[in-house]
Amino acid sequence: MSTALDRLQLPDSPLAPKFAGILGTAMDDKVIVDLLGQVGNLFTSSLELKETIDFMLKAAADLVDCDAATVFLLDEDGRALSAIATYPFTDNLGQVARFELGEGIVGWAAQRRKLVSVADATKDRRFKTLGLAYAPRSCLVMPLESPQRLVGALTLARREVQPFTSIEQALMRIIASQAAISIDNARLYTAQRAQLGEIATQKREVEVANAQIAEISRLKSEFLANMSHELRTPLNAILGFSEILKDNLVDLTPQQRQECLQNIHASGKHLLELVNDVLDLSKIEAGRMELAYDRFGVQDAVKEVHNVIRSLSERRDIDLSIDVVPVHLEIRADKSKFKQVLYNLLSNAIKFTPQGGKVWVSARTDSEDLIVDVGDTGVGIPAEHHKRIFDEFYQLDHATTRQVEGTGLGLSLTRRLVELHGGSISLESDPGRGSVFTFRLPLAGIEVLNGHRHNRILLVEDNASNRDLAKMVLLGSGFDVDIAVDGEEGLHKVRSKVYDLVLMDVELPGMDGLTLTRMLKADPKTAGIPVVALTANAMKGNEQEALAAGCSGYITKPIEVANFVKRISTFIEVPVG
Repeated sequence: MSTALDRLQLPDSPLAPKFAGILGTAMDDKVIVDLLGQVGNLFTSSLELKETIDFMLKAAADLVDCDAATVFLLDEDGRALSAIATYPFTDNLGQVARFELGEGIVGWAAQRRKLVSVADATKDRRFKTLGLAYAPRSCLVMPLESPQRLVGALTLARREVQPFTSIEQALMRIIASQAAISIDNARLYTAQRAQLGEIATQKREVEVANAQIAEISRLKSEFLANMSHELRTPLNAILGFSEILKDNLVDLTPQQRQECLQNIHASGKHLLELVNDVLDLSKIEAGRMELAYDRFGVQDAVKEVHNVIRSLSERRDIDLSIDVVPVHLEIRADKSKFKQVLYNLLSNAIKFTPQGGKVWVSARTDSEDLIVDVGDTGVGIPAEHHKRIFDEFYQLDHATTRQVEGTGLGLSLTRRLVELHGGSISLESDPGRGSVFTFRLPLAGIEVLNGHRHNRILLVEDNASNRDLAKMVLLGSGFDVDIAVDGEEGLHKVRSKVYDLVLMDVELPGMDGLTLTRMLKADPKTAGIPVVALTANAMKGNEQEALAAGCSGYITKPIEVANFVKRISTFIEVPVG
């Protein structure tokens, strides 16, 4: 046995020097058991699972002559044993069998928690067949069992029939007993570290959430403070001037009396605007903001806003210019909300532009959108604030902004109103060089006035010939026509653009027309758009099914061209012609 100990070559490990030192102090058989007890105790000094297992395998292979040593660990569900490490054939780990608990010699020994020594495994009825290249002959199976649980099994195998002696079995029983405790402790330690990692991650998430809550609370507190100031300022004027008029506290000239009334009226309007902003935001948050679409000239809307805000620009000697190309550009949108967006952007531009500066509005179109720029030569906004400037309650904290009244709601409301129309808003700005706010609205519904109104129709049709025919008839009758070749494209277009009518083929690839109709009618944003079924289905019950799905009408193919246009016109608010 001393020969085996002399051959012991330990792997790289903090335990190796200690183990080698112990083995070096004793070489006779009388102290072997005591020696292995000390070796087993060294296992408990490591909490690294891989280190413990590698150390046990190398020690077992050198203490007991064998061709292979393998450690199996019991899966978390306690049903199977999986090889976790093998020595010396580490590259062949994937070829080692996996045992259900009770299966094969390994599973049988682990289930019964008994040491099993088999002289020739290939003749044992419990043997699980392996490839001949890996089939062991003599084998020793030691259950790895801690005081708390079964953790796995250790196997030693020889290619030749050479049964393991009782001394070898005793040696391995001691090694396995101590190693099982070490493995169990290492697994518990690994699980504890994982739990601590999860706790640390959760703690960081809670800290981030708390920071966000604190920031929201701070912004709301600032908002309430700003709102209090904003409300008290006009209220002070209203109460003060009305008290003077009510109680005749000051002997006023007719002109002074008129100025008092004008101040009261202006302050009242300001209060109303504040209340409306808060209500509008709350409606948008609750999904209850409804847009009232209408057709109007872009230049007319810009001029109306200009007339309202002109006094503010003249008072600050600011040059306010308008450039709409083409002049007769028309849009279909909610006019009051469109004007509110312009008013918010223009009033901000004027507030933050020094005396004698410039503010401008320009409107144009590209292939997809109406593009409106509102620019100024004002103080500008640092790049790090460009995204947050559109957040509720957010205001820049520097000297210029503190001198200007505001609640931090205007730009947030502006962004929400633009997005409700299916558009987007962006900012380009540098400190000291002014700002340009650009908002874009989908080109659907935008047109140039040419003596009569157009109505925009979406034709959802997968058949090319039918599509070309319907499009030719509709275009020739003065309609604007957009095309979708299937249900998915039709859904995307209706949600992103504005249409007066949808002509819906029923038999579509993928999503059929009636399913798409039900989806449109279930969405408050698209429920008001009339949908007319255009289909070759003319069997009894087809029309009732389409109407039940939400269609406003039912037109069968082949179409009668003259009646086709007439019938479509009845479903659109503004007749064509």
